[in-house]
Amino acid sequence: MKFIIDAGHGGSDPGAIGPTGLKEKDVTLDIATRLASIAMMRAHFPVLTRMRDEFQSLKYRADYANKEGGRCFVSIHCNSHTTTTAHGFEVFSYRAGSQASSDLAECVLSAWRLSFPDHVIRGHKTSGFYVIKNTKMPAVLLETAFISNPKWEKWLRDTKNRQLMAEAIMAGIESWIEN
Repeated sequence: MKFIIDAGHGGSDPGAIGPTGLKEKDVTLDIATRLASIAMMRAHFPVLTRMRDEFQSLKYRADYANKEGGRCFVSIHCNSHTTTTAHGFEVFSYRAGSQASSDLAECVLSAWRLSFPDHVIRGHKTSGFYVIKNTKMPAVLLETAFISNPKWEKWLRDTKNRQLMAEAIMAGIESWIEN
């Protein structure tokens, strides 16, 4: 199965920056490349919107995904808040999106719960984020953890956790495909 992986931010856009300097753009690219590796090992065909630390506009990301086609689009991010105690995982689909996007979001949430039973699950929410609004396939945007929280920034820095996140995301996508 072909699907699109979008590593949020990049290049001149670092995204959120944690208390000790961890950049969202670096975490998302690492998770995205790990997810792509897992997908290829399972005979899927992942397409990344960026493969290195470079800036890609939101329009470019959506247009590229639409040009490439694919069964679904998954955009990976780290959350941030002015309150350094904020924590949890959440997934967004477009507020006027398809049932398939909602189903994909629920499958990723379920896989996350199984992989990380001690995490707070902030749930499935709807939003008009550009990349999920403007793709022509089922699309979700994931907020993996709050990089602004010192505990979770440390957790995001650990490559073992990034691998586990990629595995959870892949499990959610595969569950969605099977249903």
